[in-house]
Amino acid sequence: MISVNEKITALRRQMKQNGVQACIVPSSDPHMSEYLPAHWESRSYFSGFNGSAGTLVVTEKESGLWTDGRYFIQAAHQLEGSEIVLYRMAVKGVPTYIEFLADKLKDGETVGFDGKMLSASSVAEMREKFADKKLNIKAVDLIENIWPERPEIPATKVFVHDVKYAGFTCHEKLGQVREELKKQHAHGEVFTKLDCVAWLMNIRADDIAYNPLAVSYAIVYSDSAFLFINTRRVLPEALSYLKENGVTVREYEEIDAALEGINTAMTILVDPSSINYDLYTLLKNNSHVTVKEGNDTVVGLKGVKNETEIKNIIEAHVKDGRALVEFRVKFEEMMRNGETVTECTVCDMLRKYRAKQPNNMGESFGTIAAYNANAAMMHYSPKPDTCSTLKNQGFLLIDSGGQYLEGTTDITRTFVLGPLSREEKEHYTYVLKAHIALASAVFLEGCTGGNIDILSREQVWKHGIDYRCGTGHGVGMFSGVHEGPQNLRINNNVVFKKGMTITNEPGIYEEGKHGIRTENIMLVTDYINNEYGQFYRFEPITYFPIDTAGILTELMTDDELEWLNSYHRTVYEKLSPGLSGKELAWLKEHTEPIGRE
Repeated sequence: MISVNEKITALRRQMKQNGVQACIVPSSDPHMSEYLPAHWESRSYFSGFNGSAGTLVVTEKESGLWTDGRYFIQAAHQLEGSEIVLYRMAVKGVPTYIEFLADKLKDGETVGFDGKMLSASSVAEMREKFADKKLNIKAVDLIENIWPERPEIPATKVFVHDVKYAGFTCHEKLGQVREELKKQHAHGEVFTKLDCVAWLMNIRADDIAYNPLAVSYAIVYSDSAFLFINTRRVLPEALSYLKENGVTVREYEEIDAALEGINTAMTILVDPSSINYDLYTLLKNNSHVTVKEGNDTVVGLKGVKNETEIKNIIEAHVKDGRALVEFRVKFEEMMRNGETVTECTVCDMLRKYRAKQPNNMGESFGTIAAYNANAAMMHYSPKPDTCSTLKNQGFLLIDSGGQYLEGTTDITRTFVLGPLSREEKEHYTYVLKAHIALASAVFLEGCTGGNIDILSREQVWKHGIDYRCGTGHGVGMFSGVHEGPQNLRINNNVVFKKGMTITNEPGIYEEGKHGIRTENIMLVTDYINNEYGQFYRFEPITYFPIDTAGILTELMTDDELEWLNSYHRTVYEKLSPGLSGKELAWLKEHTEPIGRE
């Protein structure tokens, strides 16, 4: 097996042959995806770090890996034994990788990267930061020739996501896009994000683990629409559907020629944060094209769920909740009987019980089943040879989700397996209070994730604690588990709208001790409209009990206890019709109201 250091040495040889003094290897594909097909997992291959986010930078003498707070612990472990230095993003005093390159390279030297792997906006930022030192950039693929046995680009079967789930036909969605283009005074738009193409065309596939998406591009003009995809993998009924809805299907590789071949004057809208640099450059170099930069119109459209989608998404969460009840009953039985149960056992069980539900299409991400100190790593992934065996003590954090034709789920619960320390109970209660503070929020139209995030975070800040991640993210509709434009972060400026979904997942992560998180998906709904304007609130649409065994009720307010009891009444009402026997008895017991001791 080739070591990480040997791979970096090979990369440096390629750099020298191509006249570049530094190379950027991002976590990316030509579609700026968060989760990648194996074909494009270059950063993971060359660094040994397999978290979902990170950037590898290699110079002639140094190499570094930049990643965010979710992965500090994991990255430190996986980089051990290699020359790669870990740079903890957003930590005071730590440079960005662009700042690092600007500092390390000499005037006139060149930075290389695959032009399909960086967005146009990333390259523009780089140009700006490199200007003072007159650093050059060069779009060149340094990877292809030194990655033996590289996986092929995936080509799973492409099928139609029926309108009874999607709410609108492809033709209707194309009409919505065209209305937005008129407002933008644009003649067309290029779509590169896989979730946007899937939503727009009402197609799904299985090209990326946990993400029912197809590797593809789309272009929409005022009078035509094109899908660029490996046509051999599109089912006949899907080809017919696309044709009937006004879509011309072309081969995936033909996107370059399509942009170069525009021969009439037109304005093309692109999102510089999602279109890759190579495609952007093709458009900019076409003398007939005026490039207009703006937000991806589909991101905004699909971020607000329609009535049919909302009804189906709620049904998906009911199914998911029942699967989790069945899992929990069996899990507790195994623990009582003294059976060997590991974190990996939990992952296998959850997969099994979700698969029993009608229209289940797999998991929405790899299950995080993390016992005690392992849960301090936010995106810990248990492996068969290293996973922990569970005992009747401490915490078990489970973050998991399912894909259903009706929608995508994402839920985290921290289960109490046995005796807890005072600190563990306090932290568990602080997290619950943070969760409830957000879940019970009422806010005026115009508020953003940046405005509202503090409602949750303040509940842990007051104890001198923070969590190095957002409080919540948007969720797709039988699509990616992380989809915007809305999220709950201090710097988010997207206005919340009725019909948006958002997760609520504050946490506390103490390295070497424990990790605690409680997560529901919430729907933005109307609250009241009066002389002050339109007010909104959140409605939880995740249905599964929150473990009450770790709560210090003396730290809870009466309103917080009432919220919890009301939520549990809803959980029972939603799940009980589909349960019986010991599962129904378990649900009834774990949704009983609690009060002060």
